[in-house]
Amino acid sequence: MSIFNKLTATFQASKQLLKQALEEYIIFSAATKQLTLRKKAVLVLCQQAESRVEQLKSLKPDIDEGLIATIEYNQMQVEVHFTPEKITLHKDYIEGELRLLKKPQFDTESIAYRYLIAGWQIFLGGTIPNGVLPKGMRIENDKVYYNIPRNQSQLLDVLFHNLENDSVLMTKLQQGDLTIQSSVAVNWNDFPLQKLFQLFNVKSM
Repeated sequence: MSIFNKLTATFQASKQLLKQALEEYIIFSAATKQLTLRKKAVLVLCQQAESRVEQLKSLKPDIDEGLIATIEYNQMQVEVHFTPEKITLHKDYIEGELRLLKKPQFDTESIAYRYLIAGWQIFLGGTIPNGVLPKGMRIENDKVYYNIPRNQSQLLDVLFHNLENDSVLMTKLQQGDLTIQSSVAVNWNDFPLQKLFQLFNVKSM
């Protein structure tokens, strides 16, 4: 075997090991145009949100559906049970929709939901510049709508950089797994594996 062939074989073997490690966190279904962030990945992203949003005391998957966020607001704890339903990828910003599964335990002003969106933005791999909470959100009945700059969501940028503007992603979070329905088929060849490692804090092999 030539040196070139040996290098190629080594590279392919290394790439396969990386994929195997990442499959604990994310899986793809080209046939259904779906990708699923497994519970292990969701827990990592929740922990990142907790550590970076002071008022977000807890964010964890519900045993059946959605996420439960515990927010500290005006010296009281507010529990918000919600599930992500839709994300629209515009050119410069992301428009999202969350559905409240239960009414919060306490009647609060909308600012409590701003901390929820701040945590969700971090969950998507985003940042909150200068500590400013995201703007462009509204609440209608059991729905929470929000806008965040597209360049502040590393996770969506890595996973869906090849989608056209105004593409819609339908989301479902059940039993800790976040399933995202795309308009195009996705597979491992579409993604920079090292960036996924960094997002999920996976140790390289």
